[in-house]
Amino acid sequence: MQNKPKKKRRTSLDLYEFCTFILFLSLGCVGLMILLKLPSGTFDHVSDERNGIIGIGFILSGWALIRFDASARKRAKEKYDYDLSEYELIRTKFLEMEAAKLELQKEYSIQYMASTGNNAIIIDPGVDESKVEVPIPDESSSDE
Repeated sequence: MQNKPKKKRRTSLDLYEFCTFILFLSLGCVGLMILLKLPSGTFDHVSDERNGIIGIGFILSGWALIRFDASARKRAKEKYDYDLSEYELIRTKFLEMEAAKLELQKEYSIQYMASTGNNAIIIDPGVDESKVEVPIPDESSSDE
């Protein structure tokens, strides 16, 4: 029997999501450094035009990350729904096969009991054995 699928928030990280995330982080770090204007003057040579491009790139990569995350969540939901329907189908088939197997075992045991001529007394498991009366054959009829 297969294990029931587990619902995940999202699917694994794809290559394009990873690249966008790295771009987002790098643009965010550069933008943060520009905004802070380090005292050493490292970023003083960057013009305001380039600062705007870095800001726009940061915003666009952030928007792309949000869209990629939404599509990953949608794919995870679709995969879970598909896996759950497959699990239910397999489970139903498994239970049907088990029921058929039990039915065949029952028929086989009944045929076996009939073919051996065994007239054993079958006691219901819910009945106390001490209260069951078992008929004893007459010994007088067998002596004659």
